Amino acid sequence: MNKKGVFALCAMLLLAVFIIANRSNKVDWTPTFDENGTKPLDTKVFFDQLPAWFNGKSTKKIHTTFYEYDQYLRLQPVDSLKNYISISSNYHIDETSFEALLEYVAYGNNAFISAHSFPYFMKDTLAFDTTYHPIDLEEKTTTLFLNYAQDSLKYLSKIQLGKAYVKDTTTVKKLGYLSVDGEKQLTNFVGIPFYDGIFYIHTTPEVFTNYQMLNVDDVNYLNAVVSYLPNEPILLDKAIKIDAEVDQSPLRFITSRESLRWAWYLLLLAIGMFLIFNAKRRQRIVPIILPLKNTTTEFVHTVSNLHYEAEDYNGVIQKMIIHFLEFVRSNYHLSTEHLNQDFIKKLALKSGRPLEQVQELVLLISKMRTHNFKTKEPLIKLNKAIEKFYNNDYHTYGK
Repeated sequence: MNKKGVFALCAMLLLAVFIIANRSNKVDWTPTFDENGTKPLDTKVFFDQLPAWFNGKSTKKIHTTFYEYDQYLRLQPVDSLKNYISISSNYHIDETSFEALLEYVAYGNNAFISAHSFPYFMKDTLAFDTTYHPIDLEEKTTTLFLNYAQDSLKYLSKIQLGKAYVKDTTTVKKLGYLSVDGEKQLTNFVGIPFYDGIFYIHTTPEVFTNYQMLNVDDVNYLNAVVSYLPNEPILLDKAIKIDAEVDQSPLRFITSRESLRWAWYLLLLAIGMFLIFNAKRRQRIVPIILPLKNTTTEFVHTVSNLHYEAEDYNGVIQKMIIHFLEFVRSNYHLSTEHLNQDFIKKLALKSGRPLEQVQELVLLISKMRTHNFKTKEPLIKLNKAIEKFYNNDYHTYGK
């Protein structure tokens, strides 16, 4: 490795140490309510417990709007009833999806929705309203109670919002309430029958987060709340909508862990630096190797010219005969040892030339092989006879 490479490697290692040493260890208290997240205010622990609470019933996650999912359900065979569950800071649902959810619950399904706030059209349709207890300037213990059970739950809120609760009304069935340090009782859990199903509205979603689930001393309150839902499969409406294909990406797990995420970034940085420092390297020029040429014809022409200039006509004649017989052996695969009548017939058949023409040429060659000529007239006669034979075969001859 050259000096530049060593310097780049050292710089990269120092950068990695600096990033790791200075990364923030501050806990992220953002209330994302992600069912796959491990931050304090995500809901992974709660949703991991659902199969145990519902005797191993299946859980289906909704990655789209409920209206889109409902259109998909209408194309499927009639399925069993389900429990629709949504836990979020603010229950975001469009009006079209809520109309589809109303039909879904009216059919006999149940919906459990826990959030701090709800859209106005939902509150108007189900005839309930919510408001907020003032935000406390200091941490106070909040206690949740149930109307029809002795179970309760105490916790210190980590979300800087006022306590949401349902206003008193005769149109809903009160199932639970909250009290801040023993003060006024505020309804936070109600049931709203809707045709054959029930909407369960819960205004304290924080108790279902990872932090509160892992710090609670008594889970009987949570068990009692969940027990209001029948033992049916779960339909989970995700708080954070992510496309299913993206959610299942191999990088999802890497980017969800800070240490693995930084390792991934450093790997990409290392690859980038490697490409930059090796960009100057050039491949050695590969020489162009030309195919071998057939120099037989050129050689014959050269030798013939030498004989012709020296007026050695008989030498030229013998070289022309040798070259022609080699042409016959190479192209027609005939033996030229005996230039007899059998040879003449085979050459005529394979070459496609008239038998008389071939016979005249072979007899001329046989005669000239045994004579010693001093003039150029026999050479001219032989050349014309051979050229007449070549004709259409000249392209083969010239290769």
